[in-house]
Amino acid sequence: MTYDLIIVGATTTALGVAQAVQGRLKTLIVNATEMVAYEFVNTYKQPELYTQGAAYNAQFRELEADVLLGTEVVSVAKSADGGYTLELLGPGGYRTVTGARLVDTTLEREAAAEGKSLNALLIQQQGEPLPALQWPGMELVPETHDHAYTTAILKFDCAPQWDVAEARHRLVEAWLERPEALQSWRMAAIAFCFDERTQAGQWAEGTRYAVLPAAAYARPEESIAAGGELGRSWVS
Repeated sequence: MTYDLIIVGATTTALGVAQAVQGRLKTLIVNATEMVAYEFVNTYKQPELYTQGAAYNAQFRELEADVLLGTEVVSVAKSADGGYTLELLGPGGYRTVTGARLVDTTLEREAAAEGKSLNALLIQQQGEPLPALQWPGMELVPETHDHAYTTAILKFDCAPQWDVAEARHRLVEAWLERPEALQSWRMAAIAFCFDERTQAGQWAEGTRYAVLPAAAYARPEESIAAGGELGRSWVS
């Protein structure tokens, strides 16, 4: 299958790119997992964004683009015509697709994470405020809402070599030894993937290949806007 544009990662950046070019460029989005906008929804990166999964799924379904979830990019090669050939591995096995343009919105190839955390959602059922404390290797981010209970996000700084399983194990161990001020708090959920950090902005190879990692943005609106700007530059 041949496309005008292939986007790696079903991120909010990918959403912005695809929305900007739909109706103009035949587009394919490839994502290794079934989770879309995972860099915000499934990481607990920012307060309350984890509740927006259904809304982002709807936006991806509404795109005028092919979306392959649960599909891994095995290899990327330059085509003879100046485009790109990708070997993919998904539920149906291996397949090959080609694209005139390619944008990678992940940190899996060209861009590298400069740090990462595994985040968790905390809850205090009696509505007590989040205590101000210093806990090495941890960051506590309060959430603001009108519920009777109190919630916060805990960010556990992780070593580069840890995978999610090891990070989860270490996080649980650290939580069991949490400070006295947090003894009345409970860990309600742990993120499915790392909250990765990078300062890398857009990097491009000519006019056909761009790297625009969604992890570089603090808010999904910023990521979508950056993707939209890139997409518009390709169809204007």
